[in-house]
Amino acid sequence: MSSLRMVDANAAREMIERLRVNVPASIIESERMLQERERILEAAEAEAAAIVEQAKRRAQELLSHDALVAAAKREAERIVLDSQLAAQRRRDEADRYAASVLEELAEKLHVISRQVENGLELLRQNLELGRPERPEQKE
Repeated sequence: MSSLRMVDANAAREMIERLRVNVPASIIESERMLQERERILEAAEAEAAAIVEQAKRRAQELLSHDALVAAAKREAERIVLDSQLAAQRRRDEADRYAASVLEELAEKLHVISRQVENGLELLRQNLELGRPERPEQKE
């Protein structure tokens, strides 16, 4: 029994080619996830801006009556605060989603990296086994 193993060169070549193809796909997937996060953030900010605008319009309507001025200000502040909280919740959700996807991607890349390292180690061992020993040179 020895630690030496034979490897099918075609199978090793196919494995290396799969790794070469999969790593860029993983990177593209992470970029897509980041773009999705940006889209979600933009949508949340647009929604918040619309809510703020609605609050301003509502406040303007209420300001036309002196007795309702104080109520309008309170309502506008409440709407602005609600929209800010909603936007923050959306940002937090987008961040959690992006973090989850990136963690999965990191794990996949880690597995691929281990596979590449194992393949390289196996190839190195095969190369060392195939080399004839050199005789010592005498001076």
